[in-house]
Amino acid sequence: MSQSDMIKKDHRHRSWEDLPTQKEQLSNWQESAFHAAVEKLQTAHGNLDSVMRTGEAFGRGLFVQQIKEKSPEWTIKEWVQEIEKDVCGPLGTEFTFTKISHDVATTFMNRNPLAQTSQERTAESLFNIGVMRGLFLSAFPHGELVINELKNKDQPEFIFKTNASAKDKLEREKVIRAFTFLKKEDGV
Repeated sequence: MSQSDMIKKDHRHRSWEDLPTQKEQLSNWQESAFHAAVEKLQTAHGNLDSVMRTGEAFGRGLFVQQIKEKSPEWTIKEWVQEIEKDVCGPLGTEFTFTKISHDVATTFMNRNPLAQTSQERTAESLFNIGVMRGLFLSAFPHGELVINELKNKDQPEFIFKTNASAKDKLEREKVIRAFTFLKKEDGV
């Protein structure tokens, strides 16, 4: 065997087990995006909007990478199934959907590994809302993600509407204001 053949062989993966799993790749990607959001928060003088925007960009990226090619016309039920299988499962997040109709889905987040490892609770919550909003609006551009109850920031109720009203479109700003207030209350 020539020396160039030995070099080529050394650069190949030794087995399929050496390849990073999809779960590891997505988790690493999520961690990187979240850390970038926290850095933006710290350098942007506490601007929580930057955290949500980073989460939304991450969610849109997840949609393109994991889901986009699966269905050109989505129903909310199909979207929920794909999100649970191709995004939530690999990331280790878990949702309980309490209602799924033709144009509305309601859910609670049960498990979120990012929340368990993060010291930045407000940033983590806003980042996750942004991720879910980015994923949802990628599939339903006329929709909106609405938060039903902000008093319990550890487990808010998410309402996904495929056709949002003008009032629903203001939800993003309402969430930012509420989390800014909660951040001040926590003394952060």
